[in-house]
Amino acid sequence: MIRTLGVALLLFIFLPGIAQPQSGGEVLVGLESLSIPSAPIQKRVTKSVLELPFFDDFSRGLSYPVSTLWDGMHVLVNPSYAINPPTIGVATFDALSSKGTLHPGASTLPFSSDTLTSNTINLQYPGDTTVYISFHFQPQGLGYEPGPRDSLLLEFYNVEKDAWEGAWAAWVDFEAKKLYQHNKLRDRKLTVESDTLNRTFFRVHFPIIYEQFLNSAFRFRFRNIASISSNSDVPGLRGNSDHWNIDLVYINRGRSYTDTLLNDVTFAKPLGSILNNYESLPWLHFNQTARSAELTNPLVSQITYRNLGKQIWNITRLFQVYNHSTNQQYNHSGGNSNISGLTEFTYSRLYLYDLTSSWADSARFTFSSFLTTDFSEATAHLRWNDTIRYTQNFLNYYAYDDGSAESGYGLYGEGTQNGRVAVKFTSYKADWLVGVYMYFNRTFGDANQKYFKLAVWDDNNGKPGNVVYVQEGVRPIFTDSLNRFTLFKLNEKLWLEPGTFYVGWIQITTDMLNVGFDRNRNIRQKHFYNIDGNWKNTQFEGALMVRPVFGKLTEWPTSNPLIIERETFTLYPNPAKEYIRVDLPNPSENTIVNIYGITGQFLLSVRYSGQPIDISRLPSGTYLVRVTEGGRILGTQKLVVAKW
Repeated sequence: MIRTLGVALLLFIFLPGIAQPQSGGEVLVGLESLSIPSAPIQKRVTKSVLELPFFDDFSRGLSYPVSTLWDGMHVLVNPSYAINPPTIGVATFDALSSKGTLHPGASTLPFSSDTLTSNTINLQYPGDTTVYISFHFQPQGLGYEPGPRDSLLLEFYNVEKDAWEGAWAAWVDFEAKKLYQHNKLRDRKLTVESDTLNRTFFRVHFPIIYEQFLNSAFRFRFRNIASISSNSDVPGLRGNSDHWNIDLVYINRGRSYTDTLLNDVTFAKPLGSILNNYESLPWLHFNQTARSAELTNPLVSQITYRNLGKQIWNITRLFQVYNHSTNQQYNHSGGNSNISGLTEFTYSRLYLYDLTSSWADSARFTFSSFLTTDFSEATAHLRWNDTIRYTQNFLNYYAYDDGSAESGYGLYGEGTQNGRVAVKFTSYKADWLVGVYMYFNRTFGDANQKYFKLAVWDDNNGKPGNVVYVQEGVRPIFTDSLNRFTLFKLNEKLWLEPGTFYVGWIQITTDMLNVGFDRNRNIRQKHFYNIDGNWKNTQFEGALMVRPVFGKLTEWPTSNPLIIERETFTLYPNPAKEYIRVDLPNPSENTIVNIYGITGQFLLSVRYSGQPIDISRLPSGTYLVRVTEGGRILGTQKLVVAKW
């Protein structure tokens, strides 16, 4: 499929950075933090001066700027925050530090946030008028919209003054649908009016002709000015991260005002999961039923690439599958064909490959695609965007999300105190549910560290049915600033037969939990919420970052010291037949008595009143009685019901 490209690159529908209901209901907000993988610790070394051309399209598959071009790692390099970028990676600027948390100096007033500084570049070309800098930028993308006082800046270093000088700036007013640009060196201003500002990449292109910059010690930097929202009443909704994305940063000689295209072919989209329904599923569940449902037969490699220039290129397509457990790789070719200038091409290649693993309980495969063509040494700097990779993991959990949260989701406001959120899963093997991963975004002052009930439901004609498991006294815990997934171990593992089940939470406050929301995957029809007794599909397109864990835990659950059982209670009679009594040392009106099946199914819940609790409907067997107070677990005891 080939289509002509316009000057601006467009994709997706608009979704506001923050959606807040008039009364209680669903909320989708921007982020106070990002999940930024750790960059390698680098020793401070003297770097050699770079020669032209300088080029980076952030397509190397790293999560941080490459040190051969940039000084520092203060922005997130990623393939997911921009909407239809020119190439497969962007550098994202926001209101966060390099550790993924809100900048220490963050304020409701504008403050200097992320900075991306180049290494030293030799521009010792006095009088040369053909040295140009160009780049593409996009406000918001899939992140949060910058406010009218927020901006993206480009600055050049003046060696003689030992100071940074403003070269260019952009700011946006989404309410007025206007984007403003100011070339400060030439005092030229440009205003663009559009209702697609958040999903358009805009090109900046101008010469570096001033003597103070044409020397052997030239440096430049991008910097953004950000501000957090002033919502002091609901700090859990304070998620203004002021996103800007940049791509195709290019400086070279021999350019001109009309030199607005790159003579290059690049991948336009990253690779994704080979599974039809999930991003990942447990390897021990990957039986024949799962393979039939999740895999195409034969498998298919589909890639999308585009020609950024006018030259016709003859492209050869190559593919590779690497099995990490056996260290074996399978290569296959996609042949070659021409791609015309300013066009985009989608190619599909069918192939046969047997997914096997020498590991007993897991598997990992890396799928790679390559574009090859004749190129000269002069264009070697453009080659990074000719390779894309995706690693398919089969571990111990089901997942819809790709591990990256572009927004935060939750229920908030009047009427949501007992609100429920559930995500639909279909398991392919009978197994023990032993835990749940949940991804929580950091909020201002960690305001979303509120208690909730972790819950599992059975299926009722495509919607959540009966509650089969409830775990109280649960709250978000942030292990560190880089890993936002919290692993909750179930107090009692739950046996589930193959089929449909639902995992989520029941709120006990009106506060928003701000759970990670992946806007690159869409499972809207499998995401439900309930605040009035009726289950409804969410209004937002994306994937809630909740992952049920089966079999056994392969890592320690996240610590939650505030929910350990600290008090005991007396339960009698035991064995019991018709009723039981519970004696507590310090009962209160917030004390709840819950009864579960021995495998964790939720059966009965009563508010403590000091009166006998009727258990006449329970058949003979062994049960668990758990007493909580304000969401804190006071104790759990076994109960034997004997009807004879």
